Amino acid sequence: MKRRIEAAAALMLIALCVAAAGAQPAAGRREVKVLVMGMFEVGKNEGDFAGEFQHYYEAYFDGAASYAIPGFPGTLFLNGEGVAGCVAGMGKAQAASTLTAILADPRFDFSRAYILVSGCAGMPPLRGTLGDVVWAEELVDFELGHAWAESDIAPGTKATFQRSEGYDRSGYVKLNKGLVDWAYGLTKGLALADDPKAAAYRANYGAKEAAEKPAVRRGVSVTGDSYWHGARSSAHADEVCAAYGAGPYLATQMEDNGFGVAALNFGLLDRLLICRDIVNFDQPYPGQTVPESLAASSGGFSMGMTNGFMAGSTVINAVLADWASFKAAPPAAK
Repeated sequence: MKRRIEAAAALMLIALCVAAAGAQPAAGRREVKVLVMGMFEVGKNEGDFAGEFQHYYEAYFDGAASYAIPGFPGTLFLNGEGVAGCVAGMGKAQAASTLTAILADPRFDFSRAYILVSGCAGMPPLRGTLGDVVWAEELVDFELGHAWAESDIAPGTKATFQRSEGYDRSGYVKLNKGLVDWAYGLTKGLALADDPKAAAYRANYGAKEAAEKPAVRRGVSVTGDSYWHGARSSAHADEVCAAYGAGPYLATQMEDNGFGVAALNFGLLDRLLICRDIVNFDQPYPGQTVPESLAASSGGFSMGMTNGFMAGSTVINAVLADWASFKAAPPAAK
């Protein structure tokens, strides 16, 4: 009984704190200029093998203020320059609920904030290489629609997916072209890291892949809660993209449409940037099975984390350096 009373008192205290924060005038809230989110961390936030958030934590949040956010099981960090960050969690549902909880917290002013999603992804081997960085231009949901197995294809057709316009708001999200163009232009000349192990692994796919070097690109990002893998699944992803008129995809991951919809709901879609670093090919090389490909160590992970941070931090620093301009409006499309 005592524990129940203590728990009820704690919940009441949290509710009072949130209510008090909500009563603050906008001028009393902490202004956030950039919110950066990775989806997972391998171990700690600093000092060990780096996942998606560690490089950002070490650069921006060591010693920063930390906050518990109602409705979000993680921790939000906010430094003195107005940069906030967190490990958002994996999958569309967690991505959407995390961003919703953070943006709804009345202690912070996100009204002019830029949202930067930075994390790893897969890529078809003929469209780029391990270590690439992709700025998403359009987000396509791999699962949201009507789909059927290849074995159930109707006679005389090759289709395995049918778009439903009722799903379009979540299934197909176009990002701010001007902002994406600006981020790409700012980072396309970066000297990205490469790795001999990754070079040896991509040579298994062919001469063209063996000669590839990591580069900054822009294109379509496909979101799937199922970690699909293989040439047939890749072809299905292209079919889904084509149904929306989005074109062939470059990156495949598990969260971006969730972030896109949450940003749209808060009127911040024009300030959303998604930076995906390529750590694996999304299908096996000749003679390799899908399970073998999934289990393989390609050498792409650590350099992907490095390259994603290199591009993402370049954008963050540019926004901070000219905050007056970026606060007023995102870059316009050319």
